[in-house]
Amino acid sequence: MRRTWLWMPLVISLFASAVARSEEAKPAEVNFTPEQIQFFETKVAPLLAKHCNECHSANSRKLEGGLILDNRASILAGGDSGPAAEPGNADESMLVQAVRYDDSGYQMPPKGKLSAEEIAVFEKWVADGMADPRGGEAITYVEKDPRDFWSFHHPQRHEPPQVKQADWPQSRVDNFILAKQEEKGLSPSPLADKQVLVRRLYFDLTGLPPTKEQIDAYVNDQEPNATEKLVDQLLASPHFGERWARHWLDVARYADTKGYVFQEDRGYPGAYKYRDWVVASLNEDLPFDKFVAQQLAADRLPEGERHLEALGYLTLGRRFLNNRHDILDDRIDVVARGFLGLTVACARCHDHKFDPISQADYYSMYGVLGSTKEETPEGMPPVLQDEKPHDVHIFKRGQPGNRGDIAKRQFLTVLTEKDKPMPLTDGSGRLQLAQAIASRDNPLTARVFVNRVWGHIFGESLVTTPSDFGVQGELPSHPELLDDMAVEFMEDGWSVKRLIRRLVLTATYQQSSADRPDCRASDATNVYLWRMNRRRLDFESSRDSLLVATGSLDETIGGPAVDITASPSPPRRTIYGQVDRQNLPGMFRTFDFAGPDSHCPIRPETTVPQQALFMLNSSFVLNQAEKLARDSASIADPRQRVTQLYQRALGRDPSDQELNLATQFVTTAPSDPAPATPWLYGYGSRDAETGKIAEFTPYSHVSTDGKTWQADTELPNKVAGWSSLHAAGGHPGSLKFAAIRRWVAPVGGEISIEGKLHHKSENGDGVFVSIVGPAGPIGNWKAKHGGAQTNVAKVEVKAGDVIDFVCESGETISNDSFEWAVNLVMRGDSIQAWNSASDFNTQRPVDAWSQLSQVLLVSNEFHFVD
Repeated sequence: MRRTWLWMPLVISLFASAVARSEEAKPAEVNFTPEQIQFFETKVAPLLAKHCNECHSANSRKLEGGLILDNRASILAGGDSGPAAEPGNADESMLVQAVRYDDSGYQMPPKGKLSAEEIAVFEKWVADGMADPRGGEAITYVEKDPRDFWSFHHPQRHEPPQVKQADWPQSRVDNFILAKQEEKGLSPSPLADKQVLVRRLYFDLTGLPPTKEQIDAYVNDQEPNATEKLVDQLLASPHFGERWARHWLDVARYADTKGYVFQEDRGYPGAYKYRDWVVASLNEDLPFDKFVAQQLAADRLPEGERHLEALGYLTLGRRFLNNRHDILDDRIDVVARGFLGLTVACARCHDHKFDPISQADYYSMYGVLGSTKEETPEGMPPVLQDEKPHDVHIFKRGQPGNRGDIAKRQFLTVLTEKDKPMPLTDGSGRLQLAQAIASRDNPLTARVFVNRVWGHIFGESLVTTPSDFGVQGELPSHPELLDDMAVEFMEDGWSVKRLIRRLVLTATYQQSSADRPDCRASDATNVYLWRMNRRRLDFESSRDSLLVATGSLDETIGGPAVDITASPSPPRRTIYGQVDRQNLPGMFRTFDFAGPDSHCPIRPETTVPQQALFMLNSSFVLNQAEKLARDSASIADPRQRVTQLYQRALGRDPSDQELNLATQFVTTAPSDPAPATPWLYGYGSRDAETGKIAEFTPYSHVSTDGKTWQADTELPNKVAGWSSLHAAGGHPGSLKFAAIRRWVAPVGGEISIEGKLHHKSENGDGVFVSIVGPAGPIGNWKAKHGGAQTNVAKVEVKAGDVIDFVCESGETISNDSFEWAVNLVMRGDSIQAWNSASDFNTQRPVDAWSQLSQVLLVSNEFHFVD
């Protein structure tokens, strides 16, 4: 985030700014020690910025009490109640009395009393004379037209600036980028290798990796327009829409379920129709202004142009237990932040604290979006239809029962001409709202969308708060470039594909991503794009790439959502995976998927141990590794087989060193690896007559912390409920899904078994455990709110015989967590022992070729764009 002087007041307020200085109040000359100045800057200034400047700064939207705290002279001049402080006399200073919450005066800040330590800071500061390096005379508060803020000015075309390195730019975009670099003493990086660039283009435009054949085709194409041809080919691919639709679904807070609701179906059965409409619209290059209109008012468009499924943008949010006020608030937020980059929802309870958005603006939109009824046609997402269009009262403090003035349905006042409101009264006003949002007269919409696209292409947006173009948002790093692109986007018919095409054909985009310490020293975060940002694949591209590498990807476009966390996982693209708003699977959360509860402008990006554990232990990853290895099994020459693995996984041949190391590894490893211990872990049931295990199914998944075997990624799951095992014990499912720890005798002999069962919960009906030997049950025990010894004196086994340690639930499966450690001892010429806890492991046997495949599939090279 690019911020300057974090301890100073907000950069600009739309309603007020410090412009005039009093001629009468001259600051007294006061000398302060360096220690006093440091105390102000490290202790006092942060408290003023955090607790005071919102209401008592020349930059405040509304100045309270006439008091400005922006410098020493203003504090001494005071406000409506007189001077705010008396240097050297803390007890008599109104500022100190206010933060102390004295009964005799004001109590500030009004949201809650400061801590004793914070109050002591103000006391010491005033008592020591109020050191303050912010000089100048007392500031006079002068209101300012909110339309003067940069994002409310209409974007203009700008002539590309002149640059010294005139042979580098390939487009007008490059001139803007290079001019900033030269201004900052930077220079662009060399052109990326074609092997790097082709991978970058495939991922950015389709979200899928290129195959070795596709890489070679581009690298070997020596025509000067080779890159343009490839870009056009990828833009025409149906996978383009899938990739870019997922970006938009983050904005639209898309999910297949409603979240928590009461006594109704949690699902949106037809939600996928909206997702598929977004994919199709992007593939068809539907102009963005029409893209907006369909999502806000498809039902108000001419019959031949309607795509009612597009209304899912509004209707597929959380249902908040069907609280209509919260539902409409969510819709106002997704419209305002998604299309306009404004936090209108902040004005639900009071005028916006920073931006020129009043409560009347909020309830104007409330009236527009609320003048509808909702229907759910069969096989469709919920749609809207106008019903009794009406204006609504402002809810004072956001309380529906506390009504204020009526807010007429009209467009946001700051986006209309001064004193010329834009009524939205045709029906609900949604179509007029869409037209106003997508109008060329609107200064925000094109800027906001172009900025989003830039962020997806370059890894960081020009405005790094892509859904907040207000006062609290960041300023653009290249304002003239952003404006120029916004105007060009509109003049070009709002074409998304042409916008993306222009960006990826720039010299800026085609730079190498290699680090350059000299440039990094002056621009550590690459604000001025002296190299291409190196980016990690997102969740969807990582999973899809695994399927592409093994030739498993089902390329079917569209259709109902599938459960990609199932075992085995359906080979559909990840965009078609079911998004459960209330119970978002751990796999999604682990890899920074967009939270579907609300509009998501930027995904978080974390590096956490759970990601590595998933890649090491997930049955999905292991299955792909085994398939990749299995597909090459017909190649007799190990070196040729290694080469094919590299080509399939990484799209290139191995280096000589890689080839030699990999060949040595696979040729010296055992061909049939034995398990690390004789223990297996799974679930099943016992035969009612014999007591033997009727069916044993090994668990297929390991928990993200690597400590528990289970039947799917989550607990409970659809496969075997709560059934699971860890080193100390576990949890049964139902009678059908008993938790079974199986010991396979490595040699024959006589063994004895000692164990201790614990059921610690004070609730539930306890658990039942059995030890089942080669001939049948050899012991049964029950534990309820306590423990039991589970000893067996003698059991004869042959090599390969199994002994099962089975835990079953009672009539209920609640509170059935158990601990059960067993020790097996075989006496003979020597004593051998096995312990269920110390021997516990979560690794399944994998042969050397599968291990090599997995190494390639989880490598950084595989999971980074370049």
